[in-house]
Amino acid sequence: MNEKEENFSGGKDRIPSGLTGDGEFFGSHGQQELQRRSDFLWRIVKDDPRFQSHGRAIALADPTAENVADQIAVAKLIGVCACEAVPEEDVPWRRRALEAAGLTTDFYVEWRGEASALGAARGVLEERPLPMDLTLRAVDANTSSETMQGLDAVTQACEVLLPNGAFMRGVHRPSVCLYAEDSSGSVVGTSAAVAAFHPAHARAGCAWWGMLATTPDRRGAGIALHLGARALIEMNERHGIGEVFTGVRPGNRPSEALCSKLGLRPTEFQILLAIAPEVLGAGQVTK
Repeated sequence: MNEKEENFSGGKDRIPSGLTGDGEFFGSHGQQELQRRSDFLWRIVKDDPRFQSHGRAIALADPTAENVADQIAVAKLIGVCACEAVPEEDVPWRRRALEAAGLTTDFYVEWRGEASALGAARGVLEERPLPMDLTLRAVDANTSSETMQGLDAVTQACEVLLPNGAFMRGVHRPSVCLYAEDSSGSVVGTSAAVAAFHPAHARAGCAWWGMLATTPDRRGAGIALHLGARALIEMNERHGIGEVFTGVRPGNRPSEALCSKLGLRPTEFQILLAIAPEVLGAGQVTK
């Protein structure tokens, strides 16, 4: 561990005070409006285990025949609604039902990392430390709005969407949001994990993980790999969550390679999105 990493300010015993992230939205204008609509709906469904969110939109926590209508309704309200962990054999009929309602669909392969991912992450930290000129920092309630805008700029440049501030600051759900900062104070890399499922849900011990982004001039130094590993470990040490999931678009070789290095593996499940383009203003949320 290099000296700059030892100054990392994260820790489960820290009690932050300051900003709440309320009304703090990121991405393009259309993405910000999606987060704004999602935030309104979240206030209604946050205590319902049928729904989950990591701060970009509202998703269904489980795929059932009975909740297709819920997915359609949420998509038409806010512009998009994902359904987690849809078995491959159920994808065709669910897609037909969504498209029959006038929605378009998109999907990601669900990758999961279990206990072995923590071991892989610790190995990565030993093998790929952050470059010595970078400092590892964590977002909390005291993180400035200017720094959050720096995270937003980096993620947008990589076609990745920064979830809304209340999630990244750990207000709405337990979370970890990390970033690497250079000597000038500029953000050059990001990662995050969020306990997206309701505490009463069967998958409450599995967090969404991702938001890996690096500025173009710093790519190739293993920054995203290091930050991704740290997010896995911090989520476990701070919040006791030892499993993660993420969505990877088929054919995204760099993401598949990075996930594999951290012990995540593809599953036979899809994250199936229902999209109302006339509400969302676009055909997809992120790349």
